Amino acid sequence: MNKQKENYLKVILGLFSMTLLIYIGSTLFKKVRIDFTEERLYTLSNGTKSILNKLDSPINLKLYYSKTAANKGTEGLRAFNNHFLYVQELLRQFVSNSRNNLKLEVIDPRPDTPEEEDAVMYGLKKFNLTETERYFFGLVAENESGTEKIIEFFDPNQKDKLEYELTKLIYTVLNPQKKNIGILSSIDVLVDDLNPYMAQIMRMQGKDVNQSWLVTQLLSEFYNVKKIEKDTKSISGVDSLVIIHPTGFSDDTLFAIDQYVLNGGNVLVFTDPNTVSLKSSSMYGTSSSPDNNFKKLMDKWGIELQENSYAGDRYLSGYGRFHPNRPPGRLLALLNCNEVCTEQYNDNITSGINDAAFVFPGVLKAKSIEGVKHSVIMSTSNKGNAYRAQGYELNNPDILWKKFTEGSSPVVIAYKAMGKFKTAYPNGTKKKEKKNNKQFLKESKKESVVIVFSDVDFISDQFAFKNTFLGASVANDNSTLFLNSVEAISGDMDLMSVRSKGRVNRSFDVINEIEFEAEKRTADKVKEINASIARFQSELNQLGSKANAGNIALLQNEGIKKKKELAKNIAALKKELRNVKREGREKVERIGKFFQYFNTMFVPFFVIVFGIYYNYKRSSLMQGRREIINHKKDSHHTENFTEVKA
Repeated sequence: MNKQKENYLKVILGLFSMTLLIYIGSTLFKKVRIDFTEERLYTLSNGTKSILNKLDSPINLKLYYSKTAANKGTEGLRAFNNHFLYVQELLRQFVSNSRNNLKLEVIDPRPDTPEEEDAVMYGLKKFNLTETERYFFGLVAENESGTEKIIEFFDPNQKDKLEYELTKLIYTVLNPQKKNIGILSSIDVLVDDLNPYMAQIMRMQGKDVNQSWLVTQLLSEFYNVKKIEKDTKSISGVDSLVIIHPTGFSDDTLFAIDQYVLNGGNVLVFTDPNTVSLKSSSMYGTSSSPDNNFKKLMDKWGIELQENSYAGDRYLSGYGRFHPNRPPGRLLALLNCNEVCTEQYNDNITSGINDAAFVFPGVLKAKSIEGVKHSVIMSTSNKGNAYRAQGYELNNPDILWKKFTEGSSPVVIAYKAMGKFKTAYPNGTKKKEKKNNKQFLKESKKESVVIVFSDVDFISDQFAFKNTFLGASVANDNSTLFLNSVEAISGDMDLMSVRSKGRVNRSFDVINEIEFEAEKRTADKVKEINASIARFQSELNQLGSKANAGNIALLQNEGIKKKKELAKNIAALKKELRNVKREGREKVERIGKFFQYFNTMFVPFFVIVFGIYYNYKRSSLMQGRREIINHKKDSHHTENFTEVKA
């Protein structure tokens, strides 16, 4: 009975302890979270926490989600529930780290209710499911002074950017005063937008409609963007300066840039030895910068762009085509930078940048300048190298690959120079009067920062964005890298550190090398097939030109025979091509199966080994105990026998 009561007591105490632990965990330790991911993907970044700590007044967050409509909708629409739970949980983390300055309200806007009217009034994106049912999924942030900012719609495809979007929303409410960013460019990246009606008429007439680049539109969300004319004689009223494709600037403009830097201004420069995205390109698509005049400024910054040289990397080369009529393949000109390009430099600008696409990026070199510190921002991998090409060679992928040899050290495509600089115009400019020349600076008053990238195309609409049914959307991390760089020179490092926490795409070097070698082996076969098809088309065209009323039947029969003959050759080549591709695919599959079996068998194997070890230790312990008990019994019997004998 005592043993039974003891067991009941143990069960009761166990249940009480479990209830107590659950209560403590759900109350006292509610904010305690453990994130075991290497990149801390499920933890608010320091930039977010820093911005939340700056909150000194309440901000109301209204999360509008049509949960009822989603549950009654299609299976695809119900899938949004998972994304809603993720958004809601992340917002709760924001609230818990806001020192009670954030308040979250979750609203399900039903038809013909004030909540639905508010969602429409705020400007949230709506989707008409039926005649009466509408679907909303957006957020409104509002402070006490009436400042309102919204996220129109939460796109599940942009899940990796969610923390940035939320932090940006709070940041814009917290900092309504925008900094001034000046943009100076030799190309029309910032233009006055036309009336949509006039723009449509011009398109119908076949005329080109100049529009601002999308990166400048993104920039205007955070800053007051000011266009600096190419012939300006002074730069003032801007906190930071962005220079895109510097070529053709007058001496007065160059002198104004020089003096702006010496006065402590920070500058972001995008140069390019081959800007393929410009409509003003020549027949070979070349439009280069900087020109010789701007190189004088870069020389004082200690940064040089090598002429007709490009950065390449076989393992970072992108997949695509130069021309619609060409088959797709590996392109040396397209450099897809992942964490390999950035992780070794630990720069906040590129922290978390995992998918940045550059087109014909140039090669940057740095030279020692007294009082100036140079640091690399981005580069190729250790196997990258520089290659030289010009003219028609730039449009021929095969020629570029023949010119390229694998290197042993990274090729730099982005540099940062920080310190005190000296003027590139020690005697001023010829156009200025001598009395004004005496007033200019010959060296920096205080430290400033100059960041130089060797590519312009990566921030153009063509390579940084894509069109979706929701409108223009980011295609990669190019626009993020641009905004990070602007924020670096404008001092907004908190928001930058949030944005750089994007998704992490791990590279599989062994698999990439296997696939690259397989593609390399099949390249000749692909060329052979395409050449055979081209020869066939040429022969058919020649037969067609010889056709007339008397021999058309004969020529048709001859064409059919040639077609059948060529079809057999193509089939044989394709079979050989499949065999080569299968060889590389089988290697990749074998690696995948190995890790699949390893992951599947590891836990059972570990349990079995642990069980055997535990059983062995338990048996040894029990054997030891039995020996001790037997020894005590033997000693006791010996003592009793001695007493009886006595």
